[in-house]
Parts: sequence; C-alpha cells; structure tokens
Amino acid sequence: MALENRVNELDGKGWLRNAINFYTFDTFDINEIENKFIEFCYKNRTTGLKFLLKSKYEIQKYDFSFQTIETLENLEKAFAIINNSSYNSYHILFLKDILIDNILVSKIITDLVEQFHLEYRGKIVIHINQTESNYISFLILNRLNSVPEYTFPSLSKYKIKSKQNKSYIIKSKTKIDKIGLKHPAPYSYNDINKLMEIEKINNKTILDPFLGVGSTIIGTYKNNYNIGIELNPEYVKLIHERIDFLGLKDLTSDKYDIITGDALKEIKKIKVPIDDVITSPPYFNILKNKSKGVRHDKSQSRQGIEYYSENKKDLGNLEKYDLYLKAMTQLFEDCYNKMTYGGKFYLIISDFTINKKEKDIHSDMIMCMEKAGFTYNSTSYILQNQKAIYPFGYPYKIVLNHIFQYIIIFEKESDYDKEK
Repeated sequence: MALENRVNELDGKGWLRNAINFYTFDTFDINEIENKFIEFCYKNRTTGLKFLLKSKYEIQKYDFSFQTIETLENLEKAFAIINNSSYNSYHILFLKDILIDNILVSKIITDLVEQFHLEYRGKIVIHINQTESNYISFLILNRLNSVPEYTFPSLSKYKIKSKQNKSYIIKSKTKIDKIGLKHPAPYSYNDINKLMEIEKINNKTILDPFLGVGSTIIGTYKNNYNIGIELNPEYVKLIHERIDFLGLKDLTSDKYDIITGDALKEIKKIKVPIDDVITSPPYFNILKNKSKGVRHDKSQSRQGIEYYSENKKDLGNLEKYDLYLKAMTQLFEDCYNKMTYGGKFYLIISDFTINKKEKDIHSDMIMCMEKAGFTYNSTSYILQNQKAIYPFGYPYKIVLNHIFQYIIIFEKESDYDKEK
C-alpha cells in the first residue's frame, strides 16, 4: 500500500522534529547514512515504493535515490536518473568534497538543477566523530512532468585553483550580548576567537570590510592589529559601546582602526599591507523579508528582523543577485590587491533563500573569490545549536533549517606557489 503524505498536518513543533540540517555519526557507514536520508525524505512523504539500489544505475521511475558522487561520470549518471525519476521524488547526491579534480562540482549541481527546472532543496553537512571528517549532501526534488533534453555542461568554467586542507567544526554555544543583538546579523566573537586559535592567527594585521558591531576586533585583538570598515555610523557607535559593556579594558584604541565608509572605496585607500581578512558579508537583501511565517497552531513564528540600513551603497540593498555577486567579486579583488602573499581570507556566511528558493551562496562565493585571484583552501563550519530555527516553505515542502555557517577559507598565493 502506498505511504500517505501527512507532512501538511504537522504543527510547528512537529515540523522542527522533521527538519534536517546537520547529522553526526560515530563512524562512517554509508548504509547508515543512506537509511537516515530514507527516513527523512521518504517516510510519510512520497507515494511510491521504488528506491534506487546502489548496485544498479538503471533509468527507472524512482521515488527516492541516494547516489555517491566520486567522479564526474557518477554525476552525469546521477542527473540522468534524477531527470527520469518519478514526479515529486527526492534525491540525495553524497559527496566527499565539493571539488573533484579541482572542478567545483557543487556549482555544477546547482546549475544543472536550474537548467532542468528541478528544485534544489539545499546542502546537508555530515560529520563523522571517529575521523573528525566532514561530507556534504545535496537534496534535490523532481517536480517535472516530462523529461528534459539532457546535456552535460563544459567543465572549464568550473575549474578553480585549490590547495585543500582538512575542514573542522566550531560548536558555537555562546549567545550574542545585548549590544551585539542591535545588529541584524551578528556573529559571536567567541567563535572568531576559536577560529583564531585553530588557525594560529597571531601578530597579523587583520581587515574586516564589513565590521558590523565589531565581533572580528573583539575576537582577535589580543594578538593582532585590526582594521575595520563599516558603512553605518550607528554601528560604529555601537562598537565602542560594546567594548565598554564587555569591560575590555585592554582593547585600547592603538589596537584597531575603524573606518566609517563604503568598503568598495575605502579598501583601496588602505596604506598598510593586510595579512588576513576575516569577515561576514551582507546577506544580499534577504533581511528585508518581513514574513512572519506564523503556524496555524501559533506554536512557531518567524520574527521578522531589521535589515542593515537604508543606504543605497549598502550591498544588502541590491535588488538583483547577479549585481550582488559582481559587487562582492570587486570587493574580493580589492582585498586581494592589499594582502600579503600567503595571507588567508576567512569568509563566514550561510546559504539562504531568494524568493523562497534555496540558493547555494557557498559555491557562488567560491566562484567570486576565484575570479578575484584567490586559491580555495577548504570549508569549515560553525554549528549554531543555540540558534532559534524556523521552518521555511511550510506546509508544502521538505526544508532545511540553517543552523550552521560556512567558514570558507582562501589564500593569496604567489606566482611561485601556484606553479609548484
């Protein structure tokens, strides 16, 4: 008998128990991982009974597939299966890494999803305790009534410079102080302090071109000198209030320089060489979404949050995503030109939705940094279990709740390093 879809009957609390974002396993067992996704994507949600068996790559009307992508050939076969699968079917693409032979596979996946009018439902991070290793999975929904013509893209535009290191997870447990919460999208200075310890960031000149309320300065000042740029003068005032509120008597004015202005102009004026950049850029214009998302039983509501500013120069006010990416690429290039060789760029950001559609900002930022000249190093994660999470898209879709942030790490290599 076909399974009954009862997802629309879930109240807010029930929905959170069925939300997916981050999974931890003691040891690596591909069957255990697959079964977890079957439980989430299939049970009580789809109407058929046919799974893709891993040993068979046959074109059938599958209701669910879990496919491990180790080669580009695997990826091409996977999309042939997804495109021919059943209507309303769910598909997991499981990757050891977002790169295969320096090809940004994650970007190919989301581009193919868009090309074939499938639905990209987001990425799920898999963490293995025993080996402290991280994997990543893509959740794709097939809502096609007919099979599109299939063409695999040219790989050349997805090739990036890379010298990869092992990723890690920072488990954030710290709530933001009341001054920090006056910014619409703060991050924890304790997480930045932990990042500094892991990456051994000492005796560096650090730039944050989107300083906000000063978390980068507060998290790194003890062993480094900071330069911060902030467009909004109200946030600059809050930085000084925050330093006093936190009682940081040793955070004196000789340890940092705050520039009030447009980062796209001010970075070019910096006179001293920059060793590292640590920043969390504006999240496009998504903070202007005031939707409350109230559940019918009042058990959950999404509290609309204030956006960054009304300033037209604020990148959080751009109306088109492609213009946002263009502006970010220019900013990354300006940073690159001011950085010393061997310097690291730590870009902290989450994926997000645009017009209720999940966006792979992670991969798009990597492509922007590639255009700016940087070499991709690795992606690590800040797991924010203390964050209040709310369902998007209820009641008609399985969703991800974004409780982790990416730490995307890049390096400015010399021409000699690139040739090695």
